[in-house]
Amino acid sequence: MSLFIDGNSLTIEDVYQVSFNNQKVSLSSDAEFRKKIAESREFLEEYIKKGYPVYGVTTGFGDSCHNQINYKKSEKLQRSLVNFHGIGVGNYFSKEVGRAVLLVRLNSNIRGYSAIRPVLAEKMLEFLNKDIIPVIPEIGSVGASGDLTPLSYVAACLMGERKVYYNGKIAPTKDVLKEVGIEPIVLQAKEGLAIMNGTSVMTAVSALNWRKVKRLSNISDFLTGATIEVIGGNDVPYRRKVSEIKNHIGQIESSEKIYKVISDSKRVQKYEALLEKLGSINSDGYKKTDVKIQDRYSLRCSPQINGVVRDTLHFTKTWIENELNSSNDNPLIDNENRIIYNSGNFYGGHICAVNDYLRIAVANISDLCDKQVELLCDGKFNNLTENLTPYLSEVDENKGTLHGFKAAQITVSALCSEISYLSGAVSIHSRPTESLNQDKVSLGTISARKLSEAIELMYLQYSIHLLAVLQAVDLIGEEHFGSLTRKVFKDVREFTRFVHEDRPLDDEAKMVSKYLQSADLFNDLHKAEIESSILAQPDLQLV
Repeated sequence: MSLFIDGNSLTIEDVYQVSFNNQKVSLSSDAEFRKKIAESREFLEEYIKKGYPVYGVTTGFGDSCHNQINYKKSEKLQRSLVNFHGIGVGNYFSKEVGRAVLLVRLNSNIRGYSAIRPVLAEKMLEFLNKDIIPVIPEIGSVGASGDLTPLSYVAACLMGERKVYYNGKIAPTKDVLKEVGIEPIVLQAKEGLAIMNGTSVMTAVSALNWRKVKRLSNISDFLTGATIEVIGGNDVPYRRKVSEIKNHIGQIESSEKIYKVISDSKRVQKYEALLEKLGSINSDGYKKTDVKIQDRYSLRCSPQINGVVRDTLHFTKTWIENELNSSNDNPLIDNENRIIYNSGNFYGGHICAVNDYLRIAVANISDLCDKQVELLCDGKFNNLTENLTPYLSEVDENKGTLHGFKAAQITVSALCSEISYLSGAVSIHSRPTESLNQDKVSLGTISARKLSEAIELMYLQYSIHLLAVLQAVDLIGEEHFGSLTRKVFKDVREFTRFVHEDRPLDDEAKMVSKYLQSADLFNDLHKAEIESSILAQPDLQLV
């Protein structure tokens, strides 16, 4: 089924489906939609023929905008713009990111304010649907005027230049177009600027990252629940009523997901049963027990911690989707009011902030993971063994030589430190460039790239956390755990194994990371499942 785009209704989920599932895309067939694109173009062409300067169309770019040219040179000017911005460096964005960028730029350009010709929109669409995807270097954008340098690689490919992803390899664009029988396009007045002068790289990366952070929040709640099971915590902090009293939607969502993990576990203590176990002190003045009435913060406060991630996802979704469906180039061509606006919609401030906020939120659940792995591995807290080593008899030849998950815990802490380092705000590091014309820039693409790095590290950190959980499940006995934990245990034990004797775990950690990135279990629960989980939660009753 084809996705119809009209410049106003693109969602994060649409971007994901087009990027990773190669969903076909079509332009809206609405007559008014197509009329708006055509009339915007006609207005621009009429205007520039009158001889008045139009920024980036009949003037130079940036601080060079005082240089005015005749409209007959406008085609050469656009080629010059694409060419001199071919200075992207570093690694390449993936093909999937490239697909997202092409889609997001097309969706912005068809809103009727960019003054592109309909034939250019159709050419962008053809590249996307035939999976001819620009190869875009990651480094070179300061986020205002938008993503000029990385988006120049989109414009250049449409012209038949630079490189593209095609049929599983990177190849010169001209060779691929010749192979498939596609004519490159000659960009006309403003069209190079329309493609390049916008926020589509940072926004595309952000949309894909947003979905990954949402998955990480689900994994966090699962691993929290499984850790509670191992430790033998109590269920009260995860009951719906507790979070309702705090009022934050994200916390309520998190507590519900954790409760779903622990609800059928034999390891988790019901508060009422815990009180009965402790008994009444009656008239005694003091009594010391070996049972704590509440768990440590890294368990008890987990809905409050991951709830922040979920609420950050809520408002950043709005910001990303607003940007997806915005006109963010310069100048903007308003045919309805017959005005050309020189403005700054290319500034990626909202998108930079989105990524700053999400990196901080991810760093907090990374820290939560680090503390939970400490509880799992430390023999003082896990009620099992030091470093999750196997139970050994006093005469076993391995007694005293095994260290199990000691180094694994250190690696978790190392990953946490790296993620924490990446959490610093990028948006505040603006610096002037381009002859002081771009004297305040957003750095949105840098912020988005740093979130991508943090996400990759977070998956590795969670992979080690999960390996530690599975080791504990083996030590305790699978039958004592809830159904969700048992399911993950069975899935992951297909390609991992219990650590009987010390061995390298690096390859297993990488495989578990891939599992966490793809397993259906960590998609959102269906509404019916959530409702069932909520109904199963008991009200808190003191006995």
